[in-house]
Amino acid sequence: MRTSPETDRINRSGSKRNALVVRLERNLKDVNLLKTKLNSYNCEPQTYSLFERIEALRRGLETLRRNDQEIIAALKERKKSAMECAEEVNEHYSEFHKLQRGVEEYLGLTQNRYIHG
Repeated sequence: MRTSPETDRINRSGSKRNALVVRLERNLKDVNLLKTKLNSYNCEPQTYSLFERIEALRRGLETLRRNDQEIIAALKERKKSAMECAEEVNEHYSEFHKLQRGVEEYLGLTQNRYIHG
């Protein structure tokens, strides 16, 4: 059975949309995991600069979580096409990786105090 080019385009668009949603939902789980790590008692800041750093990371993760949920909702409700969201998703992942590195660096700083302190 052959389908029309329009039907093929819609199917590809729907499948791309679903793939983006799955990818964003996985990323949301990763964001929540990073937030959980930062909330661990091992990560309590011992200096004002560490306090500022952890607060900036928490704000960044919360903003990322909200943006993630907004993009997912827009895709699920078909308010935006997958193509419209593609650039936004790429920027989102770039920001996620930047925050992830920041959290890992912060964890390294706070874990060192238990090793050396």
